[in-house]
Amino acid sequence: MAVSSNLIEQITTQAAQLPFSERLRLIHRIIDTLPRETEQGQHIFYGQFRGPQMSTEEDFCLAEWRPTERELNGA
Repeated sequence: MAVSSNLIEQITTQAAQLPFSERLRLIHRIIDTLPRETEQGQHIFYGQFRGPQMSTEEDFCLAEWRPTERELNGA
């Protein structure tokens, strides 16, 4: 079902006028309409994509994002 962007704008405008608690309730109701599984009906399981060796703590430390002050300030 194709939904026009105009309808989405109308819904967004109306939702913005709701009290905070009602917006949260709306979000929960929308989330409940989403499928719980991927489109193929498959879940991703721990270790499914591991290589010959499991990741180490050092791997996670190397992959961790450590922004500079410049990146944080948008400069």
